[in-house]
Amino acid sequence: MTNPRIADAGTRRIGRRIRSPKRVEKKAVIRARLIDSAARIIGKFGYEGCSVSRITQRARVAHGAFYLYFKSRQALFDEILPTLGGGMLEFISEAIRDSKGMLELERRGFTANFEYLTRRPYMYRVLHEAELYAPTAFEKHLSSMIERYRGSLHRSLLAHQLERYSDEDLDVIAAMLIGARDHLLTRYCVDGQRVRPLPAHVIDSYIKFVAHGLDGKGSNKNIIV
Repeated sequence: MTNPRIADAGTRRIGRRIRSPKRVEKKAVIRARLIDSAARIIGKFGYEGCSVSRITQRARVAHGAFYLYFKSRQALFDEILPTLGGGMLEFISEAIRDSKGMLELERRGFTANFEYLTRRPYMYRVLHEAELYAPTAFEKHLSSMIERYRGSLHRSLLAHQLERYSDEDLDVIAAMLIGARDHLLTRYCVDGQRVRPLPAHVIDSYIKFVAHGLDGKGSNKNIIV
């Protein structure tokens, strides 16, 4: 016969291991708030100025409670860019849905990319300092960007919209276009801690280049979609 005390003790242990949905949801909300607070602090003070005390104060979380969610400040740093980057990729994916043709898809994705960054100017510094302060996060983010972009280009290749390129060219093209976006952001949009919208003529020039490359040959018809 089972000892009631042993049974009760086992039930209590199982109860402690099983977390209620509300508790799990609350923990996820606080974790997301810590990541968001850290990103905004980095946007203002950089990674070096992003202390645990500043993070918890902004997130309205007790200083000691921080370590219930992240083992260290670096562990948090390694989550910021992949989290923000994942949100940006989803935003872009939604924007390009139902695009008719490669150029319309590229224009929509390009515009959505800059719109996301304009709304979240702190992401610029999060990204550009990550290579030094959060290299694991930086590599993860860059790999995700290239993989998603490559997939989009591959679909265009299968649809015969990139006939002059082979499948093995796509990683190179994805890396080049992602790099172009980053440099255009720095050149035309960043103003201190502000990120201005990208000028329309820059978008048009980018799409024209994507369509024709450096030779500039071919009709301009349907380039501005």
